[in-house]
Amino acid sequence: MVRMLVHAGFHKTGTTSVQRMLAHNKRLLGREAHIVLRKHIMSICENARAFSASRDKLDLLAFTYELSDFLDRYKDGPDKHICISSEDLIGHMPGRRKLTTYDAAPILMKAFVHTVERVMPEPPEMIFYFSTREASSWLTSCHTQHLRAVRMTMTTQEYIDAYADSARLDRIVDMVKIAVKPHRVETAPLERLTKMPLGPLTPILDLLDISPGIRRKLKPLPPANVSVSEDLRNEFLRINQSDLDYDKMRQAKRAARTRWENDLQSQDG
Repeated sequence: MVRMLVHAGFHKTGTTSVQRMLAHNKRLLGREAHIVLRKHIMSICENARAFSASRDKLDLLAFTYELSDFLDRYKDGPDKHICISSEDLIGHMPGRRKLTTYDAAPILMKAFVHTVERVMPEPPEMIFYFSTREASSWLTSCHTQHLRAVRMTMTTQEYIDAYADSARLDRIVDMVKIAVKPHRVETAPLERLTKMPLGPLTPILDLLDISPGIRRKLKPLPPANVSVSEDLRNEFLRINQSDLDYDKMRQAKRAARTRWENDLQSQDG
């Protein structure tokens, strides 16, 4: 039976690495699965993010409308497996838009199931997959992302204390299992996946039953979004806590990151 694999999170659990490898190997993987990334479903992801922040029924309706429009191409039945990968399908990362958990995820995934069942007369087997991560390292990684991308002014410890509940990813997974029942929900910890030859892409290949012949030809890529130094994290924090306006703040961050990258290159050289 044809499968639809929905890799919907979580943020900072190797998802960018997965998506880069899916994109890089799309021609090969495309022989056995349709590969769908965020750039292919931008409007769906943006409405998911909007709903996670607003909990407005109109945003949820917009999410299902855009998803229906996307799924319409498969309404006569897909000819092969479908892999949809974007962590934005479960909304914003906690720490954005005053969100403290992923509690919009079960609602969005339930709406996803209902939309698939409504649009596709013979729905494929649906599998929801979430990569997870140990709480402390996940919270630190989230804090770093916020330092880079927005005006986060908390220290690492302040962030960990304030957002400790958001790291209970297993609880969100359990809620999703209830929401999408009887469909499968699978998980894998990033700590185990990094030791595999194809890293965090491995469970996706397994769940899609990608053949050994295709797997042998796949080209691995180095990890994406690698950790930055403590010095750079502190520099981002200092910039965020300054009185610089938004544009100058972003310029200062770009300059700080460029200096850090240049220092790394000079050390490697």
